[in-house]
Formats: sequence, C-alpha cells, structure tokens
Amino acid sequence: MLTQIASGRVYNYSHCVGRGAQSGMGFNQPASAAVGQDDMIYVVNRGSESIGNVAWNRTGIGARISRVTIGTTPGDEEFIGEFSKYGSNDGEFIWGSGVAVDKAQNIYVTDEWLNQVSIFDKDGNFISRWSALESEDGKDHGIASIALDQSENVFVSDGRSHEIRKFSKEGKFITSWGKSGSGEGEFNGPWGITIDQSGSVYVADHQNHRVQKFTNDGKFVSQFGKEGTGRGSLTLPTSVAVDPDGDVYVCDWTDNGYFPGKIQIFDKDGAFITSLEGDAQQLSKWAQLTVDANADYAKRRREVRTTENEWKFAVPTGVLFDTEKSRLIVVDSQRSRLQIYNKEKEYMVPQMNL
Repeated sequence: MLTQIASGRVYNYSHCVGRGAQSGMGFNQPASAAVGQDDMIYVVNRGSESIGNVAWNRTGIGARISRVTIGTTPGDEEFIGEFSKYGSNDGEFIWGSGVAVDKAQNIYVTDEWLNQVSIFDKDGNFISRWSALESEDGKDHGIASIALDQSENVFVSDGRSHEIRKFSKEGKFITSWGKSGSGEGEFNGPWGITIDQSGSVYVADHQNHRVQKFTNDGKFVSQFGKEGTGRGSLTLPTSVAVDPDGDVYVCDWTDNGYFPGKIQIFDKDGAFITSLEGDAQQLSKWAQLTVDANADYAKRRREVRTTENEWKFAVPTGVLFDTEKSRLIVVDSQRSRLQIYNKEKEYMVPQMNL
C-alpha cells in the first residue's frame, strides 16, 4: 500500500535510497541516521563483522559514516562523501550505533564497544570524544543511541546497564536513571532514544517490548506498547521518533522472530494509529545502476515470480522524522537502504464517480 490513510493522517511512500556497498554509493549494515541542514543525511554504517569459517572477529569492513543528500523526488539523492573508519583512535569507532546533529551541524556518534561519544564537524573532521559512562563502575556497558534536546544536552541509552544518562554537550555528566527490570522507569536493554519539542524523553525499551516516556530529568510519565504482533503491539523495538504533531513512530525490529519488521505509529497519548511494513517496489537509483551494469543480472531478476519480499523492511534499526520536509526516514538495515515516507499535510482524497 503506497498511500496509507488512518485517523486523519496520510503517509505517502516516496522512494528508497541505498544499496549494499563497503564504500561510496551505498551502505553496509546501517544502524542509524540523522538529519542535517540542506537535505543532508548522516548514516552510521556498522560494517561487516564476520568472515567465513571464523566464529567471531573484528574486521569492521565497511564501517564508516556516510553523507548523502536526499531530495523530495525519487532519484534526487547524491553521495557526498564519508568519514571515520573502524578502529579505536580519535575519529574511529568499533561498533558505531547512534548519531545526532546539533545546531551548529556538528555530528555526535556513539560507540557501543568503546562506550564513548565522538564529535565531528559537518564535513566529518574529528573534533573531540568523551566517555559516555558516569564513572568506571565495573558494570557491563553498551552505549546504544543518542539524542540532543533543544538546550543541546546529550542523552544516551546504555543497553547493558539498563540506564539513560544525560550530559552537557561538552560531556559533563548531569544525571541518570533506570535499572534492570520491567516496572515503570526500569529497562531491559534500552535502545533508541529521542526528545520531543517540549523536552520529553522517549525510550525504546527493547526487550520489554514497549516505549517509555519521561520528563527531561528522568521522571516517568507514561508507557505504551505490549509484546505481540497485533495492532499496537511491539516485538523488540529498536528506535523511536516523534513528529511536531506529537505522533510517535516506533521501529519494530522483527515480527515475532519472522525476518521483516515494521514501523508502528501511535498518537501522543499512545493510541495506535497504523503501521508501515515497507513499500520499496522500485529499486533505488544506486541499486538500479548495479542492475544495469550486468545484463545477466537484469535478466535473472525478470525471471523471478515476484519481488514482493524485497519491498518490505528487513530488521529495521532506525527511524527519524525530518521536520523540515515532513517525512519519515526508516533505516532498513538488512536491505542496506533507507525507505522514505511523506506525511502529507494537504491531501485530497480522489473522488470516484462510479
């Protein structure tokens, strides 16, 4: 369904951007993305971590931050460049996870392995880095997502110590909240985090299959979602976004163990609106270049009975709302692409004169 109309909202599928690539025009295990100025999108590529017949390794093939511009029409996207690489030195990362952009267009990237925040300017030049831990407390840590509020305080989620931490933009610790559990204000592997325009904090409570909402200083406000695959149910949510109308978008990682995921949409009170499952019926501009370069590849694609499974999300790990363009961008991780939906403000329902 390319256009979804539900509860007075209209979501129009636009196009997808990306293809599998270790560098250049494409992505490699994209984990998250953030919107900058002038249609700039920053994408964290986690990179490949495995080699055949090797149980575990740290190769980091394709790990980088991609800079792409994405216009409003299909094909209106350009690869601008990339920066950072796999490693533990300044400007490098082992397990890149979250990304956010401040008012000066500096880019903040979290590292789930090194438990730090690295900061770059808009062109990808390294500025500084600081620890995302409150202290060296001996706990197991894994810094997942990052978000900035209107005052440019920095919030990070720690999926292994089950906490949310708040820092100044210079890395000075301010406060933290949360512990392991399933009660109000408790977490089980918190992942995605976002801040709405009023400063409220939303957390995708991954293994509790819910989203929790807090005040800016960590007081519990509400929660919504429950484990399952039905309307408004969640299965391992990974990311959350809020638009200016207060609608909440939750990236559901998987559908009860089945490969695809979905975007579940709720209103500001947590009432379910609708869901998106992916609609990439046309290849991206970059992917089409790959197909066009190999005549045999193009022929074999035409022999396939249906490519419908290819349209759908495959383990999506990130969702963000571009307020300037009123569009939803989904990080479709296992498909190495972004899928884009416009939230239409003025949509005329076609008249059918039968």
